[in-house]
Amino acid sequence: MKTRRLPTGSSDPVTFTCTCPVLSDPNGGLVLLFYRYFAASPSLPNEANSASDPSSLTAFHAGLTQKYALGGKIRVAQEGFNITVAGTKDHIEAYMRDCILHWSFSGLDLDTEQKQRDFFKPTAGGCACIFGGPPASVRVTAEITPMGVTNYIPENWDNIEVLSPAEFHERCHSEPNMLLFDVRNYYESRIGYFIDPKNGQPALRPPIRRFSQWPQYVRRYMVGSDTHGIERKEEVESRQILTFCTGGIRCEKGARYLQEKMTKRLGDKVCTLKGGITAYITWMDEEIRQKRKQPGENDRCANPQRLEMPP
Repeated sequence: MKTRRLPTGSSDPVTFTCTCPVLSDPNGGLVLLFYRYFAASPSLPNEANSASDPSSLTAFHAGLTQKYALGGKIRVAQEGFNITVAGTKDHIEAYMRDCILHWSFSGLDLDTEQKQRDFFKPTAGGCACIFGGPPASVRVTAEITPMGVTNYIPENWDNIEVLSPAEFHERCHSEPNMLLFDVRNYYESRIGYFIDPKNGQPALRPPIRRFSQWPQYVRRYMVGSDTHGIERKEEVESRQILTFCTGGIRCEKGARYLQEKMTKRLGDKVCTLKGGITAYITWMDEEIRQKRKQPGENDRCANPQRLEMPP
């Protein structure tokens, strides 16, 4: 296991000097961003769940990050894992192959390269040095992403609709009574956020500093007769609330907590973007590359402060 690299309260520098093998690797480096809640669909099979142990899972990943000289941050809990790692392309791909064979990946449909890319979300251009060098920081924690509610478990993991990037895009264009809801921290949403393609309205961006403040925001602003940021017309029978975050993990619990606690009318539905903004951008880049979408002044990146959606 890697010891604490920096004093408590400090952070990595904004700039760094790369000294890892990526410098001499013609294939460059990759960053992976992936997670799993064992109880979420597709859930961990019972036979694998009986073997689940956070300490053995941390030992597994600690061994691999040392073997393949990967940097990153790995958090493991009884509920699942949350992993960001980086290294050379060859080492990252070997790490992925080893992971897929492990019990903690049982039940996941990863039998094609495309499905593996969708799950692991590899991004080119990174290396172990962006995390201070190898090995990765691997720890057992109470939650893989702290939400500020002790021992919170969704009442029903299937109570929201999970949308692929293509479905999310289509829903934004076609749903007449829709709210885009950013589950990220405000300093993240300032960098870029989705715009409603029908009326140009920006996503609702709660002024929270960390995810552990999300439950407080929901209880304060999304409960009662004056729900924040949602148009309330008596003739409207239902609303579609489309949540999103960076990689999808915060929406796993955040969107379900919203569905459970918010004041709802008949037909209201909370949806979430599978894989988050990371997956949406990857999908949109491929759509543009295949000329199914046209870049231009209405492109999602036309304004660095906004993520617009071309038709």
